[in-house]
Amino acid sequence: MTFQLFEVLPGNGVLQLCNVYSAPARLTLEALPSPTVRGMVYMGDFNARHSDLGDGTGSINRNGVRLLSYIRKHHLTHWDTGGATHCRGGTLDYILSSGLIASQVQCFSVPDLFSDHIALRFHYSLTAGSGASATRLRIAVPPKYCPTYILFMAHVFPTFDISSAEQLYSDLVSATHDFYRLYVSRPHLQHRHTAHSWTLDARIQEAKEEAERDGLLFQANPTPDLLHRYQMSRDALVALQDCAHTESWQRFTDSINQQTSVASMWHLIRRVVKKTPATARHHTPADYAKQLVDAWSEQSTPASLPIHIQDALASRAAVHRLRLMSALLQDDDDDAEEIAEELRRALIRGRASSPGDDGITYAVLRLLQQVPGNPLLRLYNLCLRDGCVPRAWTSSTIIPIPKPGTAKFRPISLTSCFCKVMERILLNRLMYRLQDRLSPWLFGFLPQRSTHHCLVDLYSRLSRDSVVAFIDLRSAFDVANRDVILDQLVDFGIKGNLLRWIRGYLSNRTSRVFFSGALSPLRSFHLGTPQGGVLSPLLFNILMHRLLTSLPDIPGTTITCYADDICVHSTSPRDLQRFFDSFSVASSHCGIIVSPDKSRIFTCRLPQAQPVFTIGGTVIPMCSQYCYLGAPVNIWPIVPARPQDHPIVQDLLGRLQRRLTPLQWLSNNSSGISIPVARTIYIAFIRSVVDYLSPALIQLPWATLETLEKFQNRAMRIILGCPMSTRIVNMQRELRLPPLVERIYSNVTCFTVKCLHFPHLSPHYSQLVRTSLRPNYPVPPILPAGRTLIRSVSSVLRGLNIDIMVADVPPGPPPWMLPTPDVSFTPTSKSELPSLQQQLALEHIETVTSSITDPYCLYTDGSLQVDGAAGCAVFSPDLESPPGGWVGRRLCNHSSSTLCELYAILDAVSVVCQRGVNAAIFCDSKPALHSLSSVQPTHSTVIQQILSFLALLRHRNLTVKFLWVPSHVGLRHNGTVDRLAKEACHLPPRGTGRPLSLTCYLSKVRSAALLPVRRRRDAERPFSISITHYESVCHHKYSYRRRGLMVRRHNVVSARLRLGYRPPWQVAGMQGEPPFTECRLCRAPRANTIEHYCLACPTVRHLLPQGLPLDVVCRHLLNHQVLEELLVRHPRFGGFK
Repeated sequence: MTFQLFEVLPGNGVLQLCNVYSAPARLTLEALPSPTVRGMVYMGDFNARHSDLGDGTGSINRNGVRLLSYIRKHHLTHWDTGGATHCRGGTLDYILSSGLIASQVQCFSVPDLFSDHIALRFHYSLTAGSGASATRLRIAVPPKYCPTYILFMAHVFPTFDISSAEQLYSDLVSATHDFYRLYVSRPHLQHRHTAHSWTLDARIQEAKEEAERDGLLFQANPTPDLLHRYQMSRDALVALQDCAHTESWQRFTDSINQQTSVASMWHLIRRVVKKTPATARHHTPADYAKQLVDAWSEQSTPASLPIHIQDALASRAAVHRLRLMSALLQDDDDDAEEIAEELRRALIRGRASSPGDDGITYAVLRLLQQVPGNPLLRLYNLCLRDGCVPRAWTSSTIIPIPKPGTAKFRPISLTSCFCKVMERILLNRLMYRLQDRLSPWLFGFLPQRSTHHCLVDLYSRLSRDSVVAFIDLRSAFDVANRDVILDQLVDFGIKGNLLRWIRGYLSNRTSRVFFSGALSPLRSFHLGTPQGGVLSPLLFNILMHRLLTSLPDIPGTTITCYADDICVHSTSPRDLQRFFDSFSVASSHCGIIVSPDKSRIFTCRLPQAQPVFTIGGTVIPMCSQYCYLGAPVNIWPIVPARPQDHPIVQDLLGRLQRRLTPLQWLSNNSSGISIPVARTIYIAFIRSVVDYLSPALIQLPWATLETLEKFQNRAMRIILGCPMSTRIVNMQRELRLPPLVERIYSNVTCFTVKCLHFPHLSPHYSQLVRTSLRPNYPVPPILPAGRTLIRSVSSVLRGLNIDIMVADVPPGPPPWMLPTPDVSFTPTSKSELPSLQQQLALEHIETVTSSITDPYCLYTDGSLQVDGAAGCAVFSPDLESPPGGWVGRRLCNHSSSTLCELYAILDAVSVVCQRGVNAAIFCDSKPALHSLSSVQPTHSTVIQQILSFLALLRHRNLTVKFLWVPSHVGLRHNGTVDRLAKEACHLPPRGTGRPLSLTCYLSKVRSAALLPVRRRRDAERPFSISITHYESVCHHKYSYRRRGLMVRRHNVVSARLRLGYRPPWQVAGMQGEPPFTECRLCRAPRANTIEHYCLACPTVRHLLPQGLPLDVVCRHLLNHQVLEELLVRHPRFGGFK
């Protein structure tokens, strides 16, 4: 006998479920857990027969006698399941219970699980648990109600009190709730059913009811005829379920195919892996929510800090208060009241995150901006003018998110979206003022800085003499001292309204916990920055800056800080201990708690020869390996006999395989996601893991990384639906995926290019690489793995033969002066008649220029030649030509076309600024104008210079508008400026030594990563029919269908036609008839090949052109409509089952 015991916690009680299976005469009830006062349910196949237990055959066996005695001894309740539970008519399966309320119990059979036994289902209705149930509010205005909402708010806005930010915010929220309740909310609609949609099909419900009726008839009278009837109804039900499940799966994969956002795809993919977002679970949610909020609130009180930290903070509290009050009384000349442009950019960058207690989302705020009078702008101007924060903005709801691998939770605060927009505006202002003043060893939550900077800095320093400390801070975000943060802001020169608003944001904060539908009471929080707030990361960085600048400068000791992950590298144990002594004192004055037990010391020396390191009197443990920011620190040499078994690679392969499994499910060849979507999922969720670990992986030998290459080959076959014999080089070119090893090298090389271009971000690593690029450079005294990193990157850069120059980044205008370029696009397309296109362009030009006072027209163009020569030009028929005439300028070779266009716009804006006129600037590049008007543009250096000129022009009350006019329209001056741009490609470069843009450098590195694929394809071409076929087909542009009828099948057949693969048995030249080699359509032996389906299969011969080569027929079939018609008639075409 075997059994399984489960324990569930419904409400405040405990229910035990015992699933039993016993062979005949083997029932040993003494081994079962005995029933207690708690609820107990026994169910399963006891193999017991007894007439008193409902068996209608009249036979009694040993198990039946024992089971009946056990029921009577423990006073168990035997539930009638309808009679016979076996296909031969006997009753062998039972449900027994103890301690349950009989009126709440129901028993059923499950017809779709019927085999030789009837599956039983036990249903126990639970009463509602104690504790208040709460729901979170989310206000969303559907698109059809958006105009109505704007009109509604325009009508009620004049009645609002606009003298107080608190009252104006309250009125806006109340009016929005009123509108939602009157127009949008549908309280009479019940909540959507949580069951799978395919199980709610009416056909399935009807078939299920019929099967249940037939099952009850068979159980009551187990005759062969009723058994056969029950089996038939059961088979019909299962067939309908399979059909409905297939249809539901097709709808589900089609919904993924129609997504354009990677985040939306991932949200749907989590449903495939049955993985819901990490949320807390507890059987008493209300009580546990109160416990959590009480614990977090108590932790955030100053009294919870260690005594020595309280004393250190108290010694400076009076000075902090005096300095703060003095700064609050001063006016800040840089504070600008009008924040219209900043508000627009902040709303564009606002993501669809969860709202706060008011339920207002970013979408509603964008609608409020369109209301006449702009109440949103009025509100934020009031907040900044008075330095006040509405009380509701300092209250938040905490969602407990479990920390991976622990039983603890991370308190994520949901604050008002109104407040988040204001935080984003002030964040930009603070970053503008502080970005050059923050410590250079801060790397978290800062632009152009990442975890890779911390990793390569550590890898390039590790040597045989290194001693590295990884310091852990206990609850760093939750106990961050607000007084210290405000005092550091005063040190930075922040004063007036901005400082007053930040103080209000950090003061009097209250929170409550929302946990599994229960809401805790409101509690006060006196320490910490709200996790989830927009300003919180920068405020925490300011605290860490105070800590880092308070430490002494010890030669040979460096510190890097990414959020609360602190890494200290030293070459002397004595110096490291001196650092710990200083760190203990400095952290106390900053209110930071150090956790020595979770900190670690790593060294390449013998641990026994090292002294004991202490911080605050507590010993820090030693370690031989440490995972720093998700990457291993010690990259040790590999055993030459088995290089593919490196532990780092094996661990990575396990992670990659867990992420590949959902992609395998979704890439079902019959009904799955399209090839473009599958490629996006692979790049975003699988290859990204390798990209992150590239600085560590590049230190491993090439042979060790070959295992990762095999993994990507397997993933490509899954994406394309191709067999093992498909040429790897063809798949790589088809999916535009470089070899994974080359990708690792190009990732680190691209990162190194950024460091060389902006050396202030990682000065030590940049200096090492620049030194290694010189001839006969000295070998750095670091570990072999670090030398491999430097040597590999230097080798790639030498092969590219590029000289990476240091970027000259001019300071841009402050965010409150940053203008928004006025860009308009001509409403035309190539499908219209040329005369109509020209007419539409002229009308659009007239409309735009008529809105400008005395406009001057300037035409811009960029040119990129085949040999890589680049240039740009500006021409104006209205302005007086400069000395020497209108001549373009030469740009660095291999500049991108967008960069050429942007430099032309920069020259045009410069000319307008010099002449001091109003202007209309014409450009024929949409990407350039989109980048110019984007919140996060590419080629940011050039665009920053353009915006600086535009800010100067706006200050001088001059107007500049940009117009996109396509080159094919045929405007006379477009041809002139195009000729000048082409001539500029042959001019000498203006300003020798001018660096390329970062984008151009990175483009060269990425292009070089694809060269090995080309070389391998050239080497294999003479021996491969598939490569020759693929190259003849891929000369014609083709794009895979992303959605539509049988999209996955359509994609896979298209891939097979393009790749022209040969099955393994065909490549190997196997004799006889291997399995699965017959044609899926005509059943011809040894004919499951592309050649047969396209040239010789009689079933589809009438649908295909005859007498043509294979590549021509494949190109004919690659027409979407032709292939769709063929697959509708013959779904197995191409070898599908």
